[in-house]
Amino acid sequence: MCGFSEGVVRSWRDGNTDPSRARCVTLARTLGISLVWLVAGEGAIQIDANANTRDDQYSTDTVSARHRARLTSTAVTALPVQGNGVDGQRLNTAMKILQSELELADSRLTLADNTDMLADLYEILGPGGHNVDTRAMVTFNHRLADRIRQSRQTTA
Repeated sequence: MCGFSEGVVRSWRDGNTDPSRARCVTLARTLGISLVWLVAGEGAIQIDANANTRDDQYSTDTVSARHRARLTSTAVTALPVQGNGVDGQRLNTAMKILQSELELADSRLTLADNTDMLADLYEILGPGGHNVDTRAMVTFNHRLADRIRQSRQTTA
């Protein structure tokens, strides 16, 4: 999806390494999320369409064709793609559902702590975030409840 191997993403998740600014920009743009939210966890997760961002050196117009080809040829997907990108509506729905469930459980876990669960939820949802696989959703909820219980036990 963004040209990052599973091992690299796992290393970021585990705190062993940090992504470069260019990789953060690529990830934020590909997923359609706010760069500030991705890097600092502040502000809204979704990009404000009216905002004027100043990271033109990383815009899709100025990224070299060679770099774009490398990104697409070495992509290891965490989320199933539709065409050349992620289904934005489906991802947005998955993020809203997961965030809602974490808040309802009064969990301190964040979306960033649960990217694997977000990817699973994305797969459960149909195109556009419709046609949910009910059985898979129930299984997902049980797994999420187990994760929340485990996080509470480790913080207690």
